[in-house]
Amino acid sequence: MRNKVLEIKNLKIRYVTDDGIVEAVNGIDMLIEKGRTLGLVGETGAGKTTTAMSILRLIPDPPGEIISGDIILDNIKLLEISENEMETIRGRLVSMIFQDPMTALNPSICVGEQISEAISIHQDVTKEGAKEKAREMLEIVGIPGSRMEEYPHQFSGGMKQRVIIAIALSCSPKLLIADEPTTALDVTIQAQVLELMKELKEKLEMSMLMITHDLGVVAEVCDDVAIMYAGRIVEQGNLEEIFKYTKHPYTEGLFNSIPNIDDRKAELIPIRGLMSDPYNLPDGCSFCDRCDYALDICQTEKPKKIYFSGTHFSECHLYSGNSDFQLNCGKK
Repeated sequence: MRNKVLEIKNLKIRYVTDDGIVEAVNGIDMLIEKGRTLGLVGETGAGKTTTAMSILRLIPDPPGEIISGDIILDNIKLLEISENEMETIRGRLVSMIFQDPMTALNPSICVGEQISEAISIHQDVTKEGAKEKAREMLEIVGIPGSRMEEYPHQFSGGMKQRVIIAIALSCSPKLLIADEPTTALDVTIQAQVLELMKELKEKLEMSMLMITHDLGVVAEVCDDVAIMYAGRIVEQGNLEEIFKYTKHPYTEGLFNSIPNIDDRKAELIPIRGLMSDPYNLPDGCSFCDRCDYALDICQTEKPKKIYFSGTHFSECHLYSGNSDFQLNCGKK
């Protein structure tokens, strides 16, 4: 076991609204080791961003509230410290890259000042020292330092995202959270940004939580993968285990929805139906109404974790007493 940078235990989060209670995260466990990248994959509404915001202690309260669980970052129990202590941790131990570079930057402040502000808050440096470090960070992410005094509207979408990466990495955090960081970018720029993040992660010896719905991004960047559905992590393992030895029907559905570049005439196999209503989750497996393999027990009893190795598990009744069951995954 390598050094644990982040460990989440039995985390439960809900939102109390006028329409009812939204069960957003329903008892997840997560582990990220030093120097590794975990890809958190799932469709919109699965609870990915809520999980990320809970690590930063930025769940809006009200309506959001963390019901139970532990979030341990660098041996610090984040849910037990004060807000003042948490403010010293954000940016220094954990930073976040948000998915929309167009709205994440302050349009009225030049980019150099936005980077140096983050440095000044967390490091004991002079104003000039912070400015010089900001210039270095711009250079590291591939933007000339001479553009320090320019404003966000003077940069393209891809360059804005590079500025956000520079801000996030300016204090060399131990954990970087990237919430769909390439969603708003075109395909060519996506590849450049992903390659840049990989290089900087290795150079700065960071760990990373990559939130995405794109399995291509996962294959390119991640070491480990957690598949999230209706607030639960339904399958988790390293990259090879998830891609080659898929065990959960939802994971199978995600792979079957990807176009086959070797067979252009092959039809996609979409996952039928919609995700369970978070206001009224079923008593049993949340995926059973969409699952082609559903058993009677799936309707009434939530599945437990079934481990296939020390790192690979699936929450699925199909493997209770039948570890040899094989899915019909089209990628194989």
